[in-house]
Amino acid sequence: MAERDSLYYRIERVAENYGRSVGRGAAALLFFYLWAPIAVLVFMSFAPTVLTFPPDHLTLEWYVEFLNDEAALRAIGLSLQVSLPVTLISVILATLVAYAIDRYEFPGKSYIQILATLPLIVPLVVGGVALVFFFGLLKVSAGYTTVVIAHVVRSLPFSTLIIVTVFLSFDRTLEEASMDLGADEFQTFVKVTLPEIMPGIVAGGLLAFTISFNEFVYTFFVKSSGTTTLPIFIWEKVRFGVTPEVNVISVVFIAVAAVLILAAVWLTRVEALTGRA
Repeated sequence: MAERDSLYYRIERVAENYGRSVGRGAAALLFFYLWAPIAVLVFMSFAPTVLTFPPDHLTLEWYVEFLNDEAALRAIGLSLQVSLPVTLISVILATLVAYAIDRYEFPGKSYIQILATLPLIVPLVVGGVALVFFFGLLKVSAGYTTVVIAHVVRSLPFSTLIIVTVFLSFDRTLEEASMDLGADEFQTFVKVTLPEIMPGIVAGGLLAFTISFNEFVYTFFVKSSGTTTLPIFIWEKVRFGVTPEVNVISVVFIAVAAVLILAAVWLTRVEALTGRA
């Protein structure tokens, strides 16, 4: 009996070690699959040409070329002009929706929660076509305004999910203590609630900015000839062939998105740790 138990124990250990090794191998393979193309892109942005891999030497020539490319800089500027108001509008609307969902009971509350996040599951092409028909019915010409509205539709569900979660995890006893000490509802929200949920709101805003800055499909459907954002600019460049400058623009694009996403993740973790404390 003891020998049988020992055999079972050894088999279990072997299976556990094998499973751990397989899991690590799968994780490493997934990591390589996700990041290898980006690593090659970054590496090739320093290459003198796109035809040689690995390049015989590295150069900053194409980064200088990018900084002197007025069309690329205009595209970045327009992306910022779109993303900043989209972020502000998304955060305000998401905060109002989250506050209403968390604090009040009203008819259709569950439907509002569904509608607020419905664009997450709608295919981008379908959403783009729907926006084209919507703006057509309203007789709204394609341009800056339609791009901003489309980006709000795209980014609002993500901000709403984050900010709703922040409100639902907020410790309401802090508000009760503030009210007991004589503060009214508005003072309590401004001085107690808002500072506590601010990291989550900022995280939702950063995510909205990132999504808007990266958005291509919705922009493609509702843009005009004068609204060339950075994703559209990259697409127009790639249509005529990949150049080292396209690699540089893509690296800048990825770097901005990565920094903002990491900041949003960090703020969300700070909010979670604060909530536990």
